[in-house]
Amino acid sequence: MTNLERLTPILRSHHLFAGLSPQQLQRVLTASHVDEFESGQLLFDRGQPAQHFYIVLEGQVNLVLYSKAGEEKIVDILGPGNSFAEAVLFMEGPVYPVSAVAASKSAVARFQNREYLAILKESPETCLRMLGHLSQRLHMRIREIEYLTLESATHRLVRLIESRLPPGAEGPQEISLLESRQELASRLSMKPETLSRILRHLSDAGAIVVHGRQLQVPDRKRLVAVLDQPV
Repeated sequence: MTNLERLTPILRSHHLFAGLSPQQLQRVLTASHVDEFESGQLLFDRGQPAQHFYIVLEGQVNLVLYSKAGEEKIVDILGPGNSFAEAVLFMEGPVYPVSAVAASKSAVARFQNREYLAILKESPETCLRMLGHLSQRLHMRIREIEYLTLESATHRLVRLIESRLPPGAEGPQEISLLESRQELASRLSMKPETLSRILRHLSDAGAIVVHGRQLQVPDRKRLVAVLDQPV
């Protein structure tokens, strides 16, 4: 399968590309590349000049920061369809603010900042459409930040699980976690032992059934009802 065939269905529904005309989309695709990475391989390091942005096609990519002591803090965990490094597109002299590391064998699409920006500069209408999509995305991210900072650890985990269920699904559902326990705990700003304790609590309450990285949710309403319980 060529890059064009592989990327077109993904880009048509992606917020960064949904506002592009077919001709503009073709220009972006012509300048794109698909790179493959092994687990643990670095895509880019913090402080490097930002010349590209990316979309995960297969596998998992973690955005990370490292302390002076070498401790890793996971900023975001990205699976297929997720984009990253697009925020620095509009900065003067952009550099990557975090490092990106393949957490598993991964395929990642790479796009030229220069070509994408050229398209936007040529068309104010395209800029407005793109800003509309980004505004919706920003609203979603603000809600996620509110959950992480204002809610309890249990509520944060429940909201993450609920957000990964198919929209409108009420009956039994099963989801696969991309993250390891440690990665998930880091993302939710809690300790791994806290995460394990909450998973046991939700399991004992019948809200979920845990099988490794597979989570079964017998009933969405029962899971969400945990949010109404005092913590």
